[in-house]
Amino acid sequence: MDCFFAVKGALKVCAYDDESRELDEIVSSGEGPQVIRIPGHYWHGFGVVGDESATLIYFVNRLYDYGSPDEVRRPWNDPAIVPESINGRRGDPRCGKAWDWFYPPHR
Repeated sequence: MDCFFAVKGALKVCAYDDESRELDEIVSSGEGPQVIRIPGHYWHGFGVVGDESATLIYFVNRLYDYGSPDEVRRPWNDPAIVPESINGRRGDPRCGKAWDWFYPPHR
C-alpha cells in the first residue's frame, strides 16, 4: 500500500483499477490534512494543482524488495487509461475517454 499526505499546497491524487476500469481522484491540501491510501494493485500518481508549490510525504507499508520488485511504470499520459467510471459516477463526461490529468476538478 502506498500513502500520500499533502503537508503544504494542493495535490490531485488519482488511482486507476485496470480490472474495473474505475478511476478515483482526490484533491488534497495542507489546509485539510488527510492520508490517502492506495492499495497495491492500483495504478496511481499525483500532480500539483494551483499556483502554490506543494510538499508531499509519500510512504509505504512495506520495505522495497529489490529481488522481487512490486513496481511497474506506465506513462502518465497513457491513452489506454480509459475509465468507465470516475469517483463511482458512470455519467461523468470524462468517462470513455483517455484520462486527462490536466482537467481541473478543483476549480
